Amino acid sequence: MTPEDYAQAWNRALPIETYLSNQLSAEVDETHPYAAYYRINQQRVRRLSQRLRLEAETEAAGLNAKPGTKWLILSETWCGDAAQSLPVLAAVERASNGRIEARVLYRDENLDLMDQFLTNGGRSIPKVIQLDGSFGVTADWGPRPAEAQELVQRIKSDPERAHLYNEELHKWYAIDRQHAIQREVRELISNA
Repeated sequence: MTPEDYAQAWNRALPIETYLSNQLSAEVDETHPYAAYYRINQQRVRRLSQRLRLEAETEAAGLNAKPGTKWLILSETWCGDAAQSLPVLAAVERASNGRIEARVLYRDENLDLMDQFLTNGGRSIPKVIQLDGSFGVTADWGPRPAEAQELVQRIKSDPERAHLYNEELHKWYAIDRQHAIQREVRELISNA
């Protein structure tokens, strides 16, 4: 994809705060196969948006980010990893005093873009595509911290435990309390 393609995608994307606000205010369609995920992710986003406190190092990284840094994020509201990560990304954007701007596109409506950033051959989200002021890609991150990714791969490789991966993953998030996400976001920013 060219910088022009990324610029066009950027122009279609929602500001991250709008995306999260829409997620929190959305009425859940109880007939949707992912209805339970929508509800629990609304709870996760609400809880994290209220309770999350950025680490001093993360705030400093945001304040010292290269001006014009853009995060184009592919996500869906049913995604549990996104519910754990996007409130952190929104907080970093706020802490950056305008140095970082974050916008979100729905993955399922942007598969051409998603297919440029596969994880182990899959369309895993959220995926943060970091762009510079000229819409050149400087780095990407996602769908989850490396430690959580290893946990998921380990559980999914065991047929007797594979069905437990979602439960185990969110236990991990609860224990980690978004520290790993913040560490990896600081590294992402350093690559801007």
